[in-house]
Amino acid sequence: ASANGHVDVVQILLEDSRVDPSGYRNDAIRCASEKGRSEVVKLLLADPRVDPSDCDNDAIQCASEKGRSEVVKLLLADPRVDPSDCDNDAIQCASEKGRSEVVKLLLADPRVDPSDFNNLAIQRASEHGHADVVQILLEDFRVDPSAND
Repeated sequence: ASANGHVDVVQILLEDSRVDPSGYRNDAIRCASEKGRSEVVKLLLADPRVDPSDCDNDAIQCASEKGRSEVVKLLLADPRVDPSDCDNDAIQCASEKGRSEVVKLLLADPRVDPSDFNNLAIQRASEHGHADVVQILLEDFRVDPSAND
């Protein structure tokens, strides 16, 4: 229901105490985030049983990789979400996939370090030919385009 954006069904399920909305690898919020189902994500974030940081902050990583900027905004606003978790995967995935709007959102969050892991975000954007993302990253003073392992 969450992956397909069925807000009414998700609401009914959340009202049933037998339902664990964080069950099976946090699939409800992870799948809703990946598919860009922002209304479902809002609903899930409002439920105290849902932990959007569970499973290595997969929700924001999936949303970032798929370019779901509205969902990324929602997740960044939740203090339980750490966008730098798992080696800054969120910005690295967004950079690799050319998700410029998401890269901008992530760069605006002080917890995200685009130079982490030897400037891997700009390396990935460069390797995949995402000139717009490379330009966005170069505008951030923390990025060193000459760094290389």
